[in-house]
Amino acid sequence: MVVMHEGRLNYRLGLLSIISGVLVGIVVSLFRIAIPLVMGLVSGLLQWAQVSFWHSFIFILIFVVAGCLVAWTVQKEPMIGGSGIPQIAGKLSGQLNFSWPSVLFYKIAGGLLAIGSGLTLGREGPSVQIGAAIGQGVAEVSKSSKASTKYLIVGAAGAGLATAFNAPVSGIIFCLEELLRKVTRRGFLSATLTIITATLVSVSLIGDEAAITLPRALNIEIKTYPYLLILGVLLGLSGVLFNHVILWSKVIYSRWQLAPFLKMVFPFLMTGVVLLFDARLIGSGEQLILLPFLNNPSMLTLVYLFLLKLLLLGVAFGSGIPGGIFFPLLSLGALVGNIYASGLHALGLVGAYTITVFTIIAMAAHFAAIVRAPLTGIFLILEMTGGSIQYLLPIAIVTFIAYFVAEMYQSDPIYESLLGLMVSH
Repeated sequence: MVVMHEGRLNYRLGLLSIISGVLVGIVVSLFRIAIPLVMGLVSGLLQWAQVSFWHSFIFILIFVVAGCLVAWTVQKEPMIGGSGIPQIAGKLSGQLNFSWPSVLFYKIAGGLLAIGSGLTLGREGPSVQIGAAIGQGVAEVSKSSKASTKYLIVGAAGAGLATAFNAPVSGIIFCLEELLRKVTRRGFLSATLTIITATLVSVSLIGDEAAITLPRALNIEIKTYPYLLILGVLLGLSGVLFNHVILWSKVIYSRWQLAPFLKMVFPFLMTGVVLLFDARLIGSGEQLILLPFLNNPSMLTLVYLFLLKLLLLGVAFGSGIPGGIFFPLLSLGALVGNIYASGLHALGLVGAYTITVFTIIAMAAHFAAIVRAPLTGIFLILEMTGGSIQYLLPIAIVTFIAYFVAEMYQSDPIYESLLGLMVSH
């Protein structure tokens, strides 16, 4: 038996890491392409539904059928419920186990229907679990050791995040902050190799455009720095509220005396009805992030969008259907930044341009308060928006204030809380 130094990345693990990266890059890129295609069909159907009552009725009926199909995928493979990130953490810690071919197939099918239908769910959590399933598959097929299996799963999970957002650096940091915990040189090199490979494949398939295209570059004015402190506190409090809503929704659904099948159809029914009245609430909320760059609505409208979007997220995610919270939590954070900056602007304290800056900065801080992975949040926003390093300091200031506010309120990181709920049941 040959014992290898933990610091070395042997050729076999390196080759398997590259193979995992290629597979994740292809599969998650196709998943990312397919979601807007499905949502485009839903948007067209939504316009058609406005014509008459009967059209609206048929629209709701189609949503219910989609809900039934998604519920069926979860019944076939219960481990695909939610974002999938707690399941990966549970797998790595030995608390949970799952069949990678089953998770891979049903997560793609269920996630595509749930997210593509316009529910308030994100693609990133499913992309991470899809990646992890591929990494586990490569490890099992190659009969890798326990340590190598862990590295392949972690690297492929990070590659899923990197491909979902065109954010390779964030994928690497996510592996270190959220999944690896105890970092070894071999684990870091394996994960990095997988993520870089997946990103190269993704770029060749769908291009390297930022996940959110900003109409213009951002510049931070020194005189706005004092207001960043309050922004950090607000986002910390919003993060605490967000975590409570997610966990409350889980508790409410668990106490609801209905068949699991009906619980998963309910979010489709409710979302379908809401979309008939306000199409702005469709999807994970990407369009809400860009409001300051377009025709920013009134503060009252922004508050309404925040509250209803948070409610729709709780209704969808709490039911256990496949879908992530990354993008929704970013859009809700952006709304908090928008509301706060719009209030400052109304008081004549800042210019209109500050609204756009605070909206973008707020996303990273909201992520840190909820997930408790501040470096991932900071670099995720920089990569997602194609932002330059020049506003790294303001983002860091707001992010760490939000982080400490959430810690002060003893709000547990959301994925740890969700894993705890899964293990206890």
